[in-house]
This record gives sequence, C-alpha cells and structure tokens, in this order.
Amino acid sequence: MKLINKGISALLITGLILSCEDDGYTPIAPVASSGGETISVLSSFSATSGPDGDGNEDGTYITVTPVSVGVDSYTVDFGDGGSPVTISEQGGSASYDYPNENEEADYIISVTTKADGQSDITKSEEITITHSPVAIKTTAASPSRNTADVVAIFSDGLDFDGGFVPYQIALSDFSADKIVTTESENNVLEYSRLGSNVGAFVFGKPATYEEDGETIKEEAEAEPIVIAEALASPANDNPDGIGVTDIHFDVHSVFSEGIDKLKITLINGDTDEEYVIDGIDLADGEWASLDYNLATDFSAPVVQIDEIKFELGTGGTAKDHATINVDNIYLSKAASSTILNGGFDLSTAQWKIATHTDGNTDAFNGSGDGSWTNYDGSANGSKTRGAKWSNGTSGGVYASSKSRYGYQALTLLPDTDYILEFEYAIKDDSSDTEPVGGRRMVAVVLDGHFIDGADAIAAESSNLGSHFGTIAEGKFSDTVGTLVQVPFTSNESGEVAIWLYAITVKDGWFDNVKVTLAP
Repeated sequence: MKLINKGISALLITGLILSCEDDGYTPIAPVASSGGETISVLSSFSATSGPDGDGNEDGTYITVTPVSVGVDSYTVDFGDGGSPVTISEQGGSASYDYPNENEEADYIISVTTKADGQSDITKSEEITITHSPVAIKTTAASPSRNTADVVAIFSDGLDFDGGFVPYQIALSDFSADKIVTTESENNVLEYSRLGSNVGAFVFGKPATYEEDGETIKEEAEAEPIVIAEALASPANDNPDGIGVTDIHFDVHSVFSEGIDKLKITLINGDTDEEYVIDGIDLADGEWASLDYNLATDFSAPVVQIDEIKFELGTGGTAKDHATINVDNIYLSKAASSTILNGGFDLSTAQWKIATHTDGNTDAFNGSGDGSWTNYDGSANGSKTRGAKWSNGTSGGVYASSKSRYGYQALTLLPDTDYILEFEYAIKDDSSDTEPVGGRRMVAVVLDGHFIDGADAIAAESSNLGSHFGTIAEGKFSDTVGTLVQVPFTSNESGEVAIWLYAITVKDGWFDNVKVTLAP
C-alpha cells in the first residue's frame, strides 16, 4: 500500500479537481478520500464498451478502470445482481458482459477501494447499456432463378461475375426494422427480440416532413403485389397478367441467441386478411432455405400482400436477444415449358435478359404493328401488338450498346423434339445501304440458360436451331407476314432459351412466338 501525507494529498486532490486548459480551469469529477493522517484517494472510474473475448462488439461488454492512489485493490459491482469482481492492483480493470435480452437497460456500477488501515471508499455511477446484435458474417446461397420468373421483395439479386445482378421486377420502396451489410457487401434484414416483438416488413416507405419544428412521420403507403398479376409489369395493373405461385425466404438463426421456430404472416392491407404459416423449423447456425406454395401452404390462398411479419413460432424457444436474419424474399413461378407473352400483348414482360455486358437489357421496341392473326391462329381482322426492331436497335453488323435482344428461358423435356414457331415481317422500303446478306429477322434456340446477353450472343454458333428470315414484303397486314417453323431437339437438361433480334436498315417485327412438341 502506498501512503501519502496530508500536504501531498492536498496537492493531489487539487490536481484531480482542476485541469488547466488554454481558456482557464475546467472542473472534473471530485475525488473521495479515506481521511486521516494517511489517506487513499478514489478520483473516478471509467466504464467503456469494447469487443469481448471473441472480438464481437455489441455494446454490452463493459470494462471499468478506477483512477486512484494509495489503494491495494478494488471491488466492482456491475449492478446486475451478480457477485462483485475484485481488481487486485492499482491501475487494473475489470470487465463484464451484460445480458442481451433488453435492447436498452440502466445499471448502477459501484467501485469500492480496499486499503490496509483505510476506510473503504465507494463511488457509483448509473450507465445505460444499449445492445446491438453483431452483424452476421455469413450469407445465404445466391438465388439462381431466371430473373423473368421472379418478383423480388428483398434481394440484392443474382450473384454474377463478382457482383449482383438485380431482378428486373423488384420493390423499390419498403420499410424494415434494420438492414445490415455483410462482409461480402450483401444486404440482409435483421429482426431482434422476437421473444416478445414482431418484425415487420412493409411495402412502401413512410413519408416524413417537418411541421413547426417537429418531424412528422406518416404511415407507409402500401404498394401491394397482386399474386395473379405479379409478373405482368412492375405496376401490377394488368388483369391479363402473368402470376406467381411460390414465395421464398432465406432465414438464419443461432439458437443460443435467436429462435428455433418461426411464424410468418403475409398481410393483405386492402382486406386486413392474414395468411399464416407457423411452427417453421429453422437450422441452428445455418441459413434455412424456405419455399412455400401461395395457394396451399398458408392458412388461406394468398391473393395480395403488402406486409410481411416475422414472429416466434408456436412451440419455439427464444433465447438471449432472439435475433434472426432474413434475405432473398421473392415471389416466383415455376420454370416454364411454354412461351409466355408470345403475342407481346404485355409488351416486354418475360422477354428481357438479366444483364448485358456492353449492351442493354431492353428486349425490343414497343409496337402495335403486329400480325393480323391472333395467338390462337384465328384472324383478328386488324393488326395486333408485336415486337419491333429498327435499324438503331438491330444487332449483327449494327451491334452497339443500343442493340436489343428478346430472350426467354424455357425448361423442356430432355432430349425431345420440339418446334419453334413464329411470324415475322420486314419493311420493303428502299435504302441506300443494306447489310451483307440482306435484311434479317433472326430467331435462335440457345443451348442452355444465360444471365448475360454477351454470353448468349457468343453461344449462337452452337445453337439447337435457328432461322434467318429474309422476306421483306412490308409491314404485317391481312396478306403480309411469314410463318416459320424451326424443328429442334432439346438438350439433356431441357434448359433452352429463345433468342430474337434483327439485322436490318428498316423496321422489322416478330409475333406469335410459340414452342410446341413436334408431332
């Protein structure tokens, strides 16, 4: 034990109370002393948060360091009901990891000095502990679905070439409890304290504005997804649209600090109807890939959704901070074996490729100058919609960043004979220049599925079937239009893709594209 006399201690105390700055003396926390001819002094103590023994920093691991002289040891009561911790030497510190069940809690820390022949000195301070779950370090497997078959609710997209390719149809606005970014730059949702709380994902963001110096936050205006129309267009407003059949979630939970069973509720904001699936078993410390049929797996067939809730499932246990992470929430339909939107009534729906290196993903020019024949083969009596290309959007010798390509992936029966059928027309207007080989509307059956348009172009030379339409007799009319049938045999996986483009100085069109089994 170090002993100091009154004269020295008086100087020490003064030095502890006042510190000199450029603009004068600034008071700091007063010291406490044991009194007597020889004294021990407890000036203050610091309580700082930092990483625990595993290197995780969530705000609950607190280290207390007393500032004193003339002290043999200390006891530190962290105020959580446990036994005090002893610091055996002056200048030492003690640490404690507070529980994580509460997001925020107040505790009183008390430090008591121990010195031979001296009275104990105790100082207490109230601290607020705020717990933030440690950001997850792992990621779910990247989705592999054809982007045209998916409506993304929350997902960075397809993992491709060291980055992410976003889905073509995706929610742009939403409100979620917390979004964290993993070490691989992947965004995931985080929901905590599910033992008593409900995690909510709401389509649409709340509006905020200032009024008389106060921030006003209004409820989010929902942007619902109508299940039967989900893939028709981003606006979800076409009653003859293409629907989805399934919903997917990737969920991660560590049972010792999360939950082991999950309840998911989809909410129809227009009717307040809830579609529930409960008692979902999760995987301890691993990402669980969850897929559900919207018509049969929930408490009722899902018609429309604009909110998703995550809760502790019936029969489940919530531990510690009860945190889960969620990623890749998307609606989807099964891979198609028939052409969808082959009459182009829904414009480019189902016809866009996910990405195109040095190109763009626009499938074709919109047009109302299609075939005079309906998709079912009956006469329409006037033109229908079609897929149009111009010289500026042509490929081949005219290839540029403005070139457009129609792409649709199919999953057919393996090693089976099929027929690709379509109609085309090309303007017969004169031109000062013509491409080598003449004006052409090009249809190719690609061997496989592709994410990048550049890869699809490279694969044209190893196609399963193709046709270069060169008949240029003018726009579609009741007498103009060429019907083509291209036989091909599917590959051993059944995964093929239809690839359409033009090489022309004047406008050309495709319409009524079909793939059928060969007779």
